[in-house]
This record gives sequence, structure tokens and C-alpha cells, in this order.
Amino acid sequence: MSVDVRVIRRPQHRTSAWSGGETTEIAIFPPHSRYAARDFGWRVSSATVTSETSEFTRLPGYNRRLLLLAGELRLQPAGDRETILHPGEQYAFRGDTPITSHGLATDFNLMLGPGWEGDLAYVVLAPGDRRAWRPADAAQHALAYCRHGETLITPAKMPAYSLGSGDLLWATSHAERLGAFDMVNEGEGQATLVLVTVARESLGRSVRT
Repeated sequence: MSVDVRVIRRPQHRTSAWSGGETTEIAIFPPHSRYAARDFGWRVSSATVTSETSEFTRLPGYNRRLLLLAGELRLQPAGDRETILHPGEQYAFRGDTPITSHGLATDFNLMLGPGWEGDLAYVVLAPGDRRAWRPADAAQHALAYCRHGETLITPAKMPAYSLGSGDLLWATSHAERLGAFDMVNEGEGQATLVLVTVARESLGRSVRT
């Protein structure tokens, strides 16, 4: 099979402290790399910001995408204008940019090393809602993180997987396109998901900011 699928359940995630709160590592690639060693190609995590004012950890050589899940954040990059984020909104920046954060919130982070590019999407499903997700043809990795609720996800030509709050589905393509994913809210309340696609950076493209 040229597509591998694994499910990482909420208790398997690793949580650690950072200067402004706590961060939970959801996935890292290559799998045996370490965030502290800065030897990873890409990483996804979720952080709680519990300090009213905090400084983002600097990550030279990495590009970052931040998606707000709850609360409100005011981001003040050094030498640039302030950005205010509400749930579902994103902010992209270089990892070495000094950024001061104001506000209490929960966010989702995608960190991309040299040679990698990626995107985030925020999806809300009402009870019984069904939606198709088709990652870009170039994507080697597609990840669906269930922020809240109960979601049934069926990758193309594969069995269905049930995700609860905090669970992750991670599909990796070795040769062929990932195809479409069918997503259904099988719970009684609203379901929210973050969809992540990661691919090798296209030849000749510059580092995105």
C-alpha cells in the first residue's frame, strides 16, 4: 500500500511547559526527531497561552503558521503592525521573528523546516454534517486533528476511523495522491477540526513568510 494511515490518540500526545503556558506536541516528522534538538522537518502542536503577555519562542530557519482555536490574541511583531486573531483565523511568520503576544488563548501551530511547505484549514461541522476534504495533489502528509467532538473520517479506498476530542489522523503518501477524505460529525454536538497538509517545497520557490 502506498498510503499509510495512523491514528494518534489524545493520551499519546506529549505536553510540556513553555514560557507563556503549555504546549502539546501532536505530530513531528521525521518521527524520531526532537523539537528541543531542532532536527525536525516539520511539527504540529497546540499551545495554551496562560500569561497575559508572553514572547514567542524563536525558531531560526523555520516558517510558522498559527491558527487560533479559542480566545483572542494580539500579536506584535518587532517593527511591524499588530495583528488581532480570533478563533479560526491564521497568522504566518518566520520563526526567527521577535513576537510579543497579548491575551489568553489556545492555538494550533504548524512549524516548517527548510524544504517543506504546508497549510492549515479550520472546519466546523454541525451534528450530522458531511464534508469532503481533498488535499493538494503534491501533499505527502495530510493530518486531521479533532479539536472537539466526534468525527468519522474515511480516507480514499480505506476503512473509516473514529476521532474524539484531541485525536489525530495522519495519512502519509509514498507514491500516489492521497485522494479525498470523507468527514462526518457523528456526535450530538458541534465538531471542530484542524486540517493540515504538508509537502516538499516546489523547486525554485522561495521561503514563505
